Amino acid sequence: MHPHSALLPVLLTVTLTGQSMIRSDVRATAPAAVPTIRSLLSGDAVFTNLEGTVAEPGQSVHQGRGFLAPPAALDALRAFGFNLLALSDNHAFDLGVTGIQNTLREADRRHLAHAGSGETLAAAAAPAYLVTPHGTVALVASASGLLAPQARATAARPGVDELRVEDGGLPNEATMDLPGASANAPYPADAQRILASIREAHRHAAVVIVYQHNHVFENKAFSTLFSEGMPERMAPAPWLQRWTHAEIDAGADVIVMHGAPLLHGVQIYHGRPIFYDLGNFIYNVPPTLTYIDEPINWESIVATVQFEGGRLRSVTLRPIVLNNIGDGQPDVHDPYANNRFLDTRGLPAPATGAKAGYILERVARLSRPFGTVIDIEGDSARIDLAASERADRSTR
Repeated sequence: MHPHSALLPVLLTVTLTGQSMIRSDVRATAPAAVPTIRSLLSGDAVFTNLEGTVAEPGQSVHQGRGFLAPPAALDALRAFGFNLLALSDNHAFDLGVTGIQNTLREADRRHLAHAGSGETLAAAAAPAYLVTPHGTVALVASASGLLAPQARATAARPGVDELRVEDGGLPNEATMDLPGASANAPYPADAQRILASIREAHRHAAVVIVYQHNHVFENKAFSTLFSEGMPERMAPAPWLQRWTHAEIDAGADVIVMHGAPLLHGVQIYHGRPIFYDLGNFIYNVPPTLTYIDEPINWESIVATVQFEGGRLRSVTLRPIVLNNIGDGQPDVHDPYANNRFLDTRGLPAPATGAKAGYILERVARLSRPFGTVIDIEGDSARIDLAASERADRSTR
């Protein structure tokens, strides 16, 4: 029994989406899409990762790497229904320390609970708490791989809570192919810090969500895996499976990940769901970024997880599609360009019919190696928790 199960008199509902690479206030740039997006999101806690950083007026995209959003983009996220954000990813530092501070300030102004970056490492690693009518939800967030130099928060510098990974004694930042067989493992100091945050969150919340933005697969560079379409890009690496299990053992109730960016499978471990990658929810990606632009990048799911009395009661999956082509003309030469095409590209809508079936069947297939049983029911699906938990117990 969860120590805070008394906080859960009925059902506590958590809705999880893919990452939100949002570049504008969608209410202004694509108002017709707002009701559709809002219809996908409901629950006590509604979660996404802000893939990028906030730039205030007058701050040029050429000061950073281009994944920048105006403050009003956070208003759009709130209008959609989001109330819980991870701020830990490889684009959180795209405007340096200024971007970290912008994002923290603007999220606080809108009373959006957030975790994963901070003015110091302690602040970035600290759990965020969202108080809901059915109990308190905590979030612990980190990122692995492809982080810019200086992006890692320290005792004296704002930044991201980074989970560093080493491969046979070499740092594995997913930026280059490493020699020999993969032997990845988290840096002990980072692992200890994150596990301590999870334990702290478990003491104070009814449900603990743990987020990781991961680009470290095995010993191949992230760009190699995706530009060559290697099969390893479709599943979590063994080190990541071991690590997420340790996080659940420490007190995590839900683990959700992004980074691929495409769907991975779902595992039920010790009665807790692990979403190894939920891909994209909003994908305002520039057309210059071609090596992670394949059809499956534009398909995803929205997951709804319900707890009652501290126990997992249901996991439902709703497939979505994102539009690859935006309005207007793209700029295929300037990676920093922000225009109507980009602002209206990669917005979600429900998948139906055969398309919904293809997406759900793929998730079911990718989840099968973990013993997860997914029942597809028309344009949605439900995890068979009893069968999945039996499979989990049989592997211990």
